Amino acid sequence: MKIQENIKELIKGHVYFNEPMAKHTSFKIGGPAEILAIPSDVEDLKKLLEFAKKEKLPITVIGNGTNILVSDDGIEGLVIKMAEGFSKVEFDNTLSFAEAGVPLQKLIEEASRRNLGGFEFAFGIPGALGGAIAMNAGTNSHYISTRIEYADVIDYNGKIYRFRHDDFHFDYRYSILQEEPLILLNAVLTFEQKPFEEILREKEKNIRGRLEKQPYNLPCAGSVFKNPPTTYAGRVLEESGCKGLRFGDALISEKHANFIVNLGNATAQDVVNLIREAQLRVYKQKDLILELEIRLVGKFKNLNLLERKK
Repeated sequence: MKIQENIKELIKGHVYFNEPMAKHTSFKIGGPAEILAIPSDVEDLKKLLEFAKKEKLPITVIGNGTNILVSDDGIEGLVIKMAEGFSKVEFDNTLSFAEAGVPLQKLIEEASRRNLGGFEFAFGIPGALGGAIAMNAGTNSHYISTRIEYADVIDYNGKIYRFRHDDFHFDYRYSILQEEPLILLNAVLTFEQKPFEEILREKEKNIRGRLEKQPYNLPCAGSVFKNPPTTYAGRVLEESGCKGLRFGDALISEKHANFIVNLGNATAQDVVNLIREAQLRVYKQKDLILELEIRLVGKFKNLNLLERKK
């Protein structure tokens, strides 16, 4: 009880205890977070990191929960949610300063109203800027990493660093933020001058394409698997007979085989069972191991997922 009282008094932002993570993920799946904190600024975040260190609490950092699957058993320790706080956006000619919690769609909408483009590929990609940079979000040919001038990150000891593009070690759906104890605070991004009508045409085309091909009418976490080097995950999953596979209320979408949807009451274990079955079918038929794009958060029992040898 003392921990709860202490941490609530620490920050200006919000703190919740035994908070169902189903409320904070696009999958609408996940057990309780022991402590969920939503810092409002860097000062809040530093206090949370110091508190976790002092109390020896494990730290989990999430954005808007659009690319994660949280265990049914929840998450031990402190979960820091960067979305909702950290929402400042500023523009200076073709540059934009944006904090990690800014929804990606809000950022590119505000830019387009200023006749600033270059992010048309990202229309329709859900989630906050911090998560998008951490996973180098984009399409098969365009990535958010190509638009980053520099960014500020903080380590778990509260020390802030300025990262240039190369410091992130960006790759396909990868940045160093996925492996190191670092949290993105903000980024300066490069846009380009474009007529509003041209941006609008690209926006409508990209969003229409996503809605036609992807099942965003049901809770999901976007693409489940990364595309292999020479093909598409959706294609090999479909060719391996994975469309329509179901465990409980988790279903591999009939619309796009690389999407698992929650029909209403899916558990994380249902989703993991589907992932495992899909991997096995693709491996047997294509001699190919699909790697996860979504992030598994919390403790999972009996995962037994296939992994490529590094």
